[in-house]
Amino acid sequence: MPSVMGKRFECSDNGVQYMVTKAGSGDLSCGDVGDDGPNQLGKRYQCLTCEATLLCTKAGTGVAYCDGAPMPILAAKTLPSSD
Repeated sequence: MPSVMGKRFECSDNGVQYMVTKAGSGDLSCGDVGDDGPNQLGKRYQCLTCEATLLCTKAGTGVAYCDGAPMPILAAKTLPSSD
């Protein structure tokens, strides 16, 4: 499925649901759990090549893939100090 901002993406066989928060040029798919474990509720995942971003809205036993590669968790932005 191509990533379109605002669309829901569901993996029916794994029970995981996502919301596309930033569109990219890659094709989204689902896969089995990798080394990092299943995707977590409320976490954002980003493709390293096309920068598509997903928000996990329902946890399950699967992992989101973009163009055949698992999407790693998006690191939190560091805020400037308030000195």
